[in-house]
Amino acid sequence: MRLRHASTVLDVDRIAALAMDVLVWVVFAVLFIGAALLVKVAAALLVVLVVLALGLGLTLRMLRQRRRRR
Repeated sequence: MRLRHASTVLDVDRIAALAMDVLVWVVFAVLFIGAALLVKVAAALLVVLVVLALGLGLTLRMLRQRRRRR
């Protein structure tokens, strides 16, 4: 009877170790995907900032040219 109990304990330990491995991989995948999404968001924000800067530069250039004409 004790042998059966010991093997059950080993099975539970094996299942717990497997569950921890799966949990670690899931957390790793979530963090990796989250980091990839953050990089994409940062790249999109950089593009938006560059476009806004170009637009502001063109607007200021047009305003300066209008002042010179007057």
